[in-house]
Amino acid sequence: MIETDILIIGAGPTGLFTVFEAGLLKLKCHIIDALPQPGGQLAELYPKKPIYDIPGLPDILAGELVTNLMEQIKQFQPGFTLSETAETIDKLEDGTFIVTTNKGTKHHAKAIAIAGGLGTFEPRKP
Repeated sequence: MIETDILIIGAGPTGLFTVFEAGLLKLKCHIIDALPQPGGQLAELYPKKPIYDIPGLPDILAGELVTNLMEQIKQFQPGFTLSETAETIDKLEDGTFIVTTNKGTKHHAKAIAIAGGLGTFEPRKP
């Protein structure tokens, strides 16, 4: 079982930045994501697309933003469970949580942050 302070569901930009903010508070994070790499839609769909709405940056490529976020959180050594989706969340009597993935991986956390954006990333038929 994976133990952490905060379990983050979603490894997109919001989930990655959550690691940074929690790390400043000395909280250990672990991230679950359905995709095989961090970055969410930025990494999966359009890594070469310019983004213009990031504070302090006139423009940045989506893939470059993901690279920068990963560099920023490296110091906090987050854990990653990739290519798995969170399926169940059980609250224990002590107020902590057990999250189980579709592959049976269990995570025990004091808190959960859901940074799922549009939800599980899956191909959609037109």
